Amino acid sequence: MQSTTTQANQHVQANSVYQPLLKSISLFLLLALLMAFSAFTIHYDVVHIQNSVGENSWTELLQETYLFLVSGLFAIVAIRHPQQRGFAVLVAAFFAIMFIREMDSVLDQIVHGFWKYPAWLLATAAIGYAVTHRKTTVEPLIRYTQHHSFSLMLGAMVTLLVFSRIYGMGVLWQGIMQDQYIRGVKNLAEEGVELLAYSLILFSAAWYCLPKLKKTQK
Repeated sequence: MQSTTTQANQHVQANSVYQPLLKSISLFLLLALLMAFSAFTIHYDVVHIQNSVGENSWTELLQETYLFLVSGLFAIVAIRHPQQRGFAVLVAAFFAIMFIREMDSVLDQIVHGFWKYPAWLLATAAIGYAVTHRKTTVEPLIRYTQHHSFSLMLGAMVTLLVFSRIYGMGVLWQGIMQDQYIRGVKNLAEEGVELLAYSLILFSAAWYCLPKLKKTQK
């Protein structure tokens, strides 16, 4: 009986030793699938539809979908976890504003620059809520910066807001292509980097939010 118990304990210990490795492999495979899906979407745009990866492309639509999902994930966390609602509302609003900005071509059909009005309204409401609920904002935000997914989110945001903007400057692509400048090539490069960043943002958000939502269900 004691021998059986010892073997069971050894088996449990062995599983606990390999669990971090298995988790890392699982994360790698999931991220690889997401990246492959994003990359094949660009291929579909260019090779099959033969468009210039502009405003009405599948690539652009996928970027907007990713932003919508990220905002939705943090919004659900805000609903189900009152103890970190201020933080989650702030993050959800941030990505919702980015989503609204990406939808500017649709909103421009109402009035040119119309996207700014819902964006400002949402930003004001979210910041106001976060300021008046500091306990559920500051402490959860600090804990979030200590989560493993935060480093990935940080790198993705820098890629999106800094690298993609500089990399996508027209002067760079005009300089390399000279008289053979093709705007579609520039769009492909810029939108491709942006989709990469959005893919990482979605993965990071899911990495943080989904375990919390599963705990809530239990």
